[in-house]
Amino acid sequence: MIEKFFFGGVTPKGFSTELTQLINGKEYYTYILKGGPGTGKSRTMRIIAERFSKDEKVTSFYCSSDPNSLDAVMLHTSKVMVVDGTPPHVSEPRIPGVCQEIIPLGECWDKAVLKENRDKIIEATELNKSMMAAATGYNKALGLICDDTCACAEGFCDRQRIEEEVRCLCESLLEGRERKAARGKQLIRQLSVMTRYGYMTLPDAAESSRKLYLLNDERFAASSLFIDSVATRMTDYGFDTKLSTCLLSGRPFREHLLIDELGVALMTSNPLTRLEDEKAQPIDCSAFYDRDRMEPYEKHFESNRSLIDGIAESAREMLENAKQVHDEMEGYYADAMDYDELEKVREKLYDEIEDRARACRK
Repeated sequence: MIEKFFFGGVTPKGFSTELTQLINGKEYYTYILKGGPGTGKSRTMRIIAERFSKDEKVTSFYCSSDPNSLDAVMLHTSKVMVVDGTPPHVSEPRIPGVCQEIIPLGECWDKAVLKENRDKIIEATELNKSMMAAATGYNKALGLICDDTCACAEGFCDRQRIEEEVRCLCESLLEGRERKAARGKQLIRQLSVMTRYGYMTLPDAAESSRKLYLLNDERFAASSLFIDSVATRMTDYGFDTKLSTCLLSGRPFREHLLIDELGVALMTSNPLTRLEDEKAQPIDCSAFYDRDRMEPYEKHFESNRSLIDGIAESAREMLENAKQVHDEMEGYYADAMDYDELEKVREKLYDEIEDRARACRK
């Protein structure tokens, strides 16, 4: 079984991931892959995920700028993580050889080939960096507009009505179940981020859920309060929850919630996600706002919606342009790779992980 999330994404303060604590911790042994574009980091992780998913639960974490690429893989039973340790998510061993170690895929390069393309590599690297900086600027602007809509709308939320609806929903979901002795864990797992395809939501979590609820909310605020309240009630009752937030926001609002043990997913369709699902039970969040008091602000909300559409498209275009330049860089490094040597490094890594897996299964 392979579950899928994004590794992280761009925030107003730069790239962020909730997995840093796990990578730097002691629970998982972490292999940190080093090497430039085209050195096989994503491919290596994809093979590991496929190999070990037959015997244990595996989580694959995808790259936010390019969802076709992996940034990390987590093997739950074997207690092993394999991560891309290069920018923008640089990782270094905190307890080398005991809890983390570096796998230097860059040692498989033919440096003479790289030297032949030195000027082209430098030019492409600098252009890619410039484009990513521009995309980050668009993302920051996008986050400010979303924050403005959310902050303004929050003042018009009928919190009592939200809590009443949350209580009814939770009672329905928990019918016949006893409260657990221990409080559940609340994890942050990213389902939606800005990518070169636009603001994208990974579909697997919703598709695998037995009960799917879709909160339709043009203003962000009510759905965030609703999801946060459900998550709190469920963790208080003893169930683990996974929350997905909008990373673009300076005051991250909740977008999605997974309760795996109950097979439940709450997803939000807002001006960023634009989700549709005929199988989902809809929840109309417009009913949670005081529409009369909010009426004077409707033109402001409409203006923000238009800005969101335009800026999101500009961010997408810049990320797509950056990907094209990245592909050029990747080609230079791929041409310099000794793939026979790379395969030896991979096989050694696979064998080490298999040894750890067998030890954990005993």
